[in-house]
Amino acid sequence: MLPRIFQRLRHRLFGGDTSYDAGLENEALFWRKALADGGKRWSPEAFRQRMDPEFAFPPHLQELVAASPAANRDPIQVLDVGAGPLTAVGFHWPGRQVDLNAVDPLAEVFDSILDDLQLAPPTRTRKAAGEDLLSVFPADSFDIVVCSNALDHSRDPLQCVRQMFAVTRPGGWVFLWHYRNEAEEEGYAGLHQWNLDESAGDMILWNRKARHSCRMELGSQAVVDTRPDSQVSRAIVTRIQKQVV
Repeated sequence: MLPRIFQRLRHRLFGGDTSYDAGLENEALFWRKALADGGKRWSPEAFRQRMDPEFAFPPHLQELVAASPAANRDPIQVLDVGAGPLTAVGFHWPGRQVDLNAVDPLAEVFDSILDDLQLAPPTRTRKAAGEDLLSVFPADSFDIVVCSNALDHSRDPLQCVRQMFAVTRPGGWVFLWHYRNEAEEEGYAGLHQWNLDESAGDMILWNRKARHSCRMELGSQAVVDTRPDSQVSRAIVTRIQKQVV
């Protein structure tokens, strides 16, 4: 079943661009192996956590909620972009209600893997590409939009950032976590065609052909703050708040 799905996705997502072909298949093969046997060959703790119906909403996102209009309302609307088969964003927050949506362009492939392995995660990933979020969700829909270690796998990361910002509510946040310059590290192989980096607090998207500043592209309604992750080598964290106008 997987090869047929790959053929459809290659044409639909990447227009037959063979530079992505191996990356697509490797992504699915990775997750098939990672989720087998309770995640023993991946991370048993991460597998257990992501399958837990009481998976905790993380403190760093709670802090963003507290610094937004969502501090005084429920449910809190959260979107995980490029979530993979098991979202790494929790949803259990005692005393609060978190409505979590998880999306990924490879959701059809992940559904096949989960069904084959007879796994039923508490949040099922639905099919949507980061570049096309407005075709799935209305503008100003979410209090928090998260993308972790996935933006640099996209065909057009700048369009993904624009779309994530568009579906964020005024006063809400886009939260991004990624490794610096993965395309350079990986030799522009597979899905790694773009680099993400930090410059004077800005997030820079670049490759051999283009370079984009998130501050310049998003304009005055966006407050962009990018910093090195103090706990993970080579990682950067970007917080983008959408100003109320």
